[in-house]
Amino acid sequence: MKIATLLLFSVMMMSPSATLFSSPQKDKPAEVDRAQQSLQTAKSELEHAGTEWGGHRVQAIKHIDAALKELEQAEQWARQHHDIK
Repeated sequence: MKIATLLLFSVMMMSPSATLFSSPQKDKPAEVDRAQQSLQTAKSELEHAGTEWGGHRVQAIKHIDAALKELEQAEQWARQHHDIK
């Protein structure tokens, strides 16, 4: 019995383990994906909202564009630093 246990342990130690050699990278979080989609939807709604609203609608669109750009830069940073695939 002890020999079988030692043999099994030896085989387990010699075989590569997915947890030992796997990359720490992950996919982009689903929350970030949903946030980007929500921002795109909001931008589209504002673009089709009609009048200028005293320039505030246009400013809101610019803020959404800035937020989308910031998320793109965050994703690039995460990829460069191996936080995501």
